[in-house]
Amino acid sequence: MSDEAGFDYERSDIKSVAIGWLAAGLALFVIATPLLMPLIFPQSMRHQTPPAPPALAAEAPRLEITPKEDLQRFTRSEAQLVNGYGWTDHSHGIVRIPVRRAMELLAQRGVPGWPSP
Repeated sequence: MSDEAGFDYERSDIKSVAIGWLAAGLALFVIATPLLMPLIFPQSMRHQTPPAPPALAAEAPRLEITPKEDLQRFTRSEAQLVNGYGWTDHSHGIVRIPVRRAMELLAQRGVPGWPSP
């Protein structure tokens, strides 16, 4: 039935001798590889003392003890910067305004030097 549909199928099995040679070759490879590695890479046979672990620098990051609270505190401070008023540079008279208000002002006044519609 499958010949009529144009499909071919395997008509013979692999020889058991071939499987034996394949298994023997694989076993030889697994045994010979660790024995040949020192001949190929002789520097790997030198026993060296392991290097000392690096000293921690003073500017190493601190471990977060309470990450959830730290994230909430950070989110509140960022929200205050985005939604609040404040001085950016008091001596030059530069202030910070909420983003929503800045977008409203830009929509009303436009961007200086930008062509208006």
